[in-house]
Amino acid sequence: MDSTTTNAIMDRLADAAWDQLATLTPAALDLDEIARQAEISPSAARAAAGSVTALILHQLRRLDRQALLESLTDIEDAGEVTIREKILESLMHRFEVYAPYKAQIATLDAAARRDPQLGIRLLDSLGQAMRALLRMVGDDLAGLRGEARVRGVVIVAMLVAREWQKDETADLSHTMKAIDTRLSQAEEWGRTLRVLGHGGDAAASDGATADDGFPLGGDDDLPQDRYQ
Repeated sequence: MDSTTTNAIMDRLADAAWDQLATLTPAALDLDEIARQAEISPSAARAAAGSVTALILHQLRRLDRQALLESLTDIEDAGEVTIREKILESLMHRFEVYAPYKAQIATLDAAARRDPQLGIRLLDSLGQAMRALLRMVGDDLAGLRGEARVRGVVIVAMLVAREWQKDETADLSHTMKAIDTRLSQAEEWGRTLRVLGHGGDAAASDGATADDGFPLGGDDDLPQDRYQ
């Protein structure tokens, strides 16, 4: 089974698993039943995927990749914009891509609270998505400061997700407002922690983006939390 065939099988299985996840918990999903719905042999499903969790994570990666590539196109078309604006627009577009799948995300969030191992896998998936987003907008993510920035944007995404789940506006305007608010809070957290950690003028010179308005310096730019 070559990589192209494996990816095609994984895509079909992930689509079927994602459909079922709208009404079933991850624990209730059965790989053989998913294979039947996807018209894939159970043995091929087990060889390609191995587990239901692998299919869920595969689908999340597909959606995140779609959101990122579409955001990149929009950013390139927009011309010169700040890092903050790029992050805001990219996060917003990610929520737009996920909008048809609120039921699946709510199911995953509830399941993660009951299953710590699943929660860790989902948190890692979100972290990878935010890491890719920051690289796309121009952050090299070097060192501990880079990792702190990833975690900071993860927190923003998690907090905004709560508002997004309740947002019934056609244009997700409440979600956009929540992103803007949470990014502003993140900026303040970043500035405060840099002052506490480095002190005075040294902290002010440590960051890279005073003009951009988003904290890109400091070992602990933002606090840490859990999956959305």
